[in-house]
Amino acid sequence: MSDLLLKKLLSAFPFVFLSFILCTGSKAFSAPNTRPNILFILVDDQSPFDLQVYNQSSILETPVINQLAAEGMVFDSAYHMGAWVGGVCTPSRHMIMSGRTLWHIPDKPGRLNNPHVTNPHLVPPDLSQHTLPAVFNQAGYNTMRTCKNGNSFAAANELFTVRHDATRRGSSNEKGSPWHAKQVLEYLQSREDSKDSDPFLIYFGFSHPHDTRDGRPELLSKYG
Repeated sequence: MSDLLLKKLLSAFPFVFLSFILCTGSKAFSAPNTRPNILFILVDDQSPFDLQVYNQSSILETPVINQLAAEGMVFDSAYHMGAWVGGVCTPSRHMIMSGRTLWHIPDKPGRLNNPHVTNPHLVPPDLSQHTLPAVFNQAGYNTMRTCKNGNSFAAANELFTVRHDATRRGSSNEKGSPWHAKQVLEYLQSREDSKDSDPFLIYFGFSHPHDTRDGRPELLSKYG
């Protein structure tokens, strides 16, 4: 995704929440009766130490992220608990959606990697009704989601009022992560066209960077 496209996207939001980098300062909540618009950005398998925000010796050029961090708040001790299996995708995304710890979340349907998944006291059967989209829907927000497809909390994902999920790891704009940005920009345009003034929560998940097999040729050439 180009810096220009990211700047265009982020300029549409008065308040930005970046999943592993920042949240806005106190201005977002200075007015007690104001419900801020929220943009939650998530990337796939990104090490924080690839970013200059956390590692000043990193060679990756991320000026927009650096600016967001400089103007917002950086978290350096916010961690998930890991996983019950080798891959962390499914449990980490369940924890984000529910705000619960590793041993208090469901697995994919039909799987029992979490030994407590059948215990209703630890993993309530109606947990999806208390997840991120459910809570914001109840608060009168419009909720929109675009993210990679699968390896996440399906029952919670279905509660977003607008959803465009697809795994896009190609090297072109249409087949790669810029596709997700396009969904967000089109959603914002539709709100503007319909003069929708309700606050919104946008869950904006990239399919990249994942790993070098999915890198864009120009970036692989630049960074090796």
